[in-house]
Amino acid sequence: MSTYEISNLDLGIIIGYFVIVLMIGFIFSPKSDTGKDFFLAGRSLGWGAIGFSLFASNVSSSTIIGLSGQAYRTGLSVSNYEWMATLVLVFMTIFFLPFFIRSKISTIPEYLEKRYSPFARRYVSIILIISSIIVDTAAGLFAGVLILQLFFPNLVMWQTYIIIIVLSGAYTAKGGLKAVVFTDVLQSIIILFGGFIVLFSVMAHFDFSWSKATANIPSSQLSLIKPIDDPTLPWLGTLIGLPILGFYAWCTTQIIGQRFLGARNLNHARWGALFGGFLKLPVLFLMVMPGLFAVAIFPELENPDLIFAEVVSQLLPPGVMGIVLAGVIAAIMSSVDSTINSSSTLIVLDFIQPRRPDLSPQKIAQYGKIATIVLMVFAAIWTPVISKFQGIFNYVQIVLSFIVPPIVTIFLFGVFWSKGTATAAKNTLVFGHILCFISIGLHLAGYTGSLHFTVIAGLLTMLCIGIYFFSSLNSSPPAMENINDLTWKYRLREEAVNKLPWYIDYRFLSIILVILTFGIVFFFW
Repeated sequence: MSTYEISNLDLGIIIGYFVIVLMIGFIFSPKSDTGKDFFLAGRSLGWGAIGFSLFASNVSSSTIIGLSGQAYRTGLSVSNYEWMATLVLVFMTIFFLPFFIRSKISTIPEYLEKRYSPFARRYVSIILIISSIIVDTAAGLFAGVLILQLFFPNLVMWQTYIIIIVLSGAYTAKGGLKAVVFTDVLQSIIILFGGFIVLFSVMAHFDFSWSKATANIPSSQLSLIKPIDDPTLPWLGTLIGLPILGFYAWCTTQIIGQRFLGARNLNHARWGALFGGFLKLPVLFLMVMPGLFAVAIFPELENPDLIFAEVVSQLLPPGVMGIVLAGVIAAIMSSVDSTINSSSTLIVLDFIQPRRPDLSPQKIAQYGKIATIVLMVFAAIWTPVISKFQGIFNYVQIVLSFIVPPIVTIFLFGVFWSKGTATAAKNTLVFGHILCFISIGLHLAGYTGSLHFTVIAGLLTMLCIGIYFFSSLNSSPPAMENINDLTWKYRLREEAVNKLPWYIDYRFLSIILVILTFGIVFFFW
C-alpha cells in the first residue's frame, strides 16, 4: 500500500482539531441530568445547529472517499444520492415533521407504536440499532482509518479505531445529543471547507477552466441520468429506488430524526431540515467533481478509492493538507458519536423505559450514559471484524437497500392512509422482510441478472405496499379517535408559521430549494 508524506504543520493542525473538538464536547456542552436533556438536548436545538448536524451525521468518511472514488470510476451519477436527499428533506418538512413534533415522540419508532402497535416500534428499533452500529459505524471507521494509514503508516488500525471510539463516546456520554450537535457544527464546517480546498486545488490544475477540466472526460460521465442498462445507476433506479432509500435514511432513522425531535419547535425543525437539504447540494461540486476531474491528473489509478488521497497528497501544500485530513477525521467522529448516541436513545427509550415507566428523568439519563458506554465497548470489540470490511462493504450496502422497503411502506402509509392497521404493519414487516431476504439471496447468486439493486428496492417496495393494502382491507380498521392526529388529511393546516414573513415561510423556502435542485439536475442531465 502506498504512503504519503505529511508535514509537522499538518500534524499540528490535526492535533489542534482534536483539542478543539474535545473542548467543545466536554466544556461547552452542559451536563445532561435528565433523559430529555441527554437524548433530546432539552428540545432546545435551533435550525442552524440542526442543519449542520444533519449534514455531519450523514456525511461519513466513507462518503467522502467513496463519492470521489466512484466518480473516478463512473462519473457524476453517484451524486444522485445527494441531490435526492434534498428533495426527500423537502418532503419530510412538508408532510412528516408536523406529526413527529406535535406528537412529542422521543424516538422515531415511537411514532409506529402510536400509529400501530408496540410490536412495530420494537421491530423497527432493533433494525435501526443493528444497522447503525454494525454497518454505519463500521463503514465510517474503516474507510476513514484506511485513508489515515496512507499518511501515517505507523498507525495500528485497531488501536486507531478504539481511540476514535473512546474520544467520540466520551463526550457523547457526558453531554448527550447537545454535545454531539455542538461538535457536529464544527465538523460540518471543516468538512465543507476541506471539500472546497480540494475542488479549488483540482480546478487550479486546469487554470480554473471548465472546458479544460472536462476536455478528456466522456460526455456520459458528465451526466447525472444514465441509460436504463447502466450497471452503476440506471435512470429507473434513480426514479423508483433512490427515493425509497433516501426516505429511509432521512425520514425513518433515529440518527437523523433525533435532530428534529430535539428542535425547540416545529418552525426550527422545518428550517433545520431545509438547511440540511441545502448543504447536500454542494456535495456534487466539493466531493464528486474532484474525483471525476482527477482522472486527467492521475490516469490509470489502480484503486480509484485512493484518488482522494492522491489529490490531497499531490496537489495540496503543507498546512492545507492538515485541514483536509482534519475533515476526514471530523467525518469519522461525527459518524461514531451520532450512531452511538442514537442507538443508546433507542435502547433506553424503546426498550428500558416502557418496561420501567416509574423511572425518574435523572435515572433515564443515567441509563443513557450506561448504554453509551456499553455501545462504545461493543464497537471496540467489533473492530477486528471491521478490518475485514473492505471485501464485503458493497454487499452490505446491497443488503441494507433490501431491508428498507417494508419500513418505508409502513411509515409512508401510516401517515397518508388512515385505514392502515396494526395487522398490516406487522404483516408488511415480517412477510416483507422474508421477501427481501429471498431477493438478497437471488441477487447475490446472480439470478436477478443485470437488474440494479436500486430497481429491485423499488419493486420490493411495490410488493410490500400490496401486502400492506391487502392486510389492511382484511383486518379491523383502527379507531379514528386514536390515530386522528397521526395521519395526514388533505386540507390546509392552520399553523403558526403562517404568521411569519414570507421569506422564512417553509413553503417558500421549499419551493426555492426544489428549483435549485432541479436546476442542477437539468444542467447536468
